[in-house]
Amino acid sequence: MIAVIQCSPAVGTGWTSSSALATILLMSPPIRIERLSDEFGQYSLVLTCSACRYEREAMPHALGRICGWDAKLEDVARRLRCSKCGRKQCVIRVVPPRKPRGYSSLPK
Repeated sequence: MIAVIQCSPAVGTGWTSSSALATILLMSPPIRIERLSDEFGQYSLVLTCSACRYEREAMPHALGRICGWDAKLEDVARRLRCSKCGRKQCVIRVVPPRKPRGYSSLPK
């Protein structure tokens, strides 16, 4: 769900009209990752086995040591094997970084 905030400008100013509305979308743009080195590795990978639906999370730095930092995600997915069933049917999903719970950028 996308949250939308609508702000109406102050009436009677010389720079704005009274009928204009500003719309701000509160959602970050989608991450486009093709290689492990994209976005400097500041994301997580969710690896899912298509056969048994086993899921695990991995960091791109760990896979970069094995496959090479400039490896494409498609090539990495072909090389991975499920630790539960042993099949090579892995699907990779990119997850943007999350702030830890209770995180505040304001100094204490």
